[in-house]
Amino acid sequence: MSYINRSTHILSPGKSDFLNLVRWAAALVVVFGHVDMYLGQFGGNPERWTSFGYLGAHSHAAVMVFFVLSGYVVAYATGKKAESGCYGFRAYFLDRWSRIYSVLLVAIAFTLLIDFVGRSLSLVYRDPSLIPQSGLALRLFANIFALQGIQGHRIQLGSNPALWSIGYEFIFYLMYGLLFFKRQSFRRRWVAPLIFAILLFVIGWKMVVYFGVWLMGVLAYRVTRASALAGFNISPWLLLLTLIAANHLINFTNGLGLPEIFQDMLFSGVMAALLVVDCPPPPHWLTQVNAYLAEFSYSLYAFHMPLIFFLCSLFFTGFFQYMPRFFPGTLLALACLVVGRIFFIFGESRRASYRQIGDRALTRLGL
Repeated sequence: MSYINRSTHILSPGKSDFLNLVRWAAALVVVFGHVDMYLGQFGGNPERWTSFGYLGAHSHAAVMVFFVLSGYVVAYATGKKAESGCYGFRAYFLDRWSRIYSVLLVAIAFTLLIDFVGRSLSLVYRDPSLIPQSGLALRLFANIFALQGIQGHRIQLGSNPALWSIGYEFIFYLMYGLLFFKRQSFRRRWVAPLIFAILLFVIGWKMVVYFGVWLMGVLAYRVTRASALAGFNISPWLLLLTLIAANHLINFTNGLGLPEIFQDMLFSGVMAALLVVDCPPPPHWLTQVNAYLAEFSYSLYAFHMPLIFFLCSLFFTGFFQYMPRFFPGTLLALACLVVGRIFFIFGESRRASYRQIGDRALTRLGL
């Protein structure tokens, strides 16, 4: 039985659980990678201070997984809501704005606060090779308005370089909405393609390429609704092992000798292909675990880097360096999980409130 009813937009329990599993696992891989990165920087020897080894070597690939998953889920959610006939670009924008900014604004405030405290406690915050020392106003503006990745730049805000992909996501949301709602949003057919072409020029070739990666998730969803392959049940663990094997061959060993941009595209294509098939219903307890971990994966991603940097700046010299190398990484990862969950409660879980604020703002602007 297909996990998508082709006349409606419904995910099967098995597919929904697989999406949750991949989502939280990818977020944790990113955390592992950045834990090892900072331990290596503070220890002066990346090989000596790797806590997670192979597990921590795939943070960039995990971001590609996020992009493909995002495209898939947004295509599903948008198609489902559009079935009512009362869902337009305004409602879509509010949904996507609240998704991003219920976490982003809190993450920016957290970054500024923890960097301010850290700067008063550790000289490492004054190292320009680790923390940008100038242009705070520009960096703040770029990160608030999701412009930090325009034209291939990485406009880093303090100790939180991970925000780059969140900016990419919001731009992708806007571009997909423009494509999806072009007929009802613009009376003249040529207006939407013109605006879209201008956007492609403004954002630059690199973001355009990764928008292509994001659209692979959209394509996977649409193929699902039309393909008989969607009726096949495959174990989620087999799908996950296939993804791990593809990442090892394409990214970790680069067995095909590809430049990074082509590695990303090929690996993302594999990820998208795996989303076409269905998964059998999981045990109830596993569904609950995956749902719990997945629901704060975005918060985990948005807050983990400034927290890791702060804790390393305070405790590496007097504490972490005397421990077996696996323990500092484990402690840092656990701290990220706890803080991510806390900020989920105060930010991401209040997404509906952010949507209401955005709705009122647009109403006052006459939009």
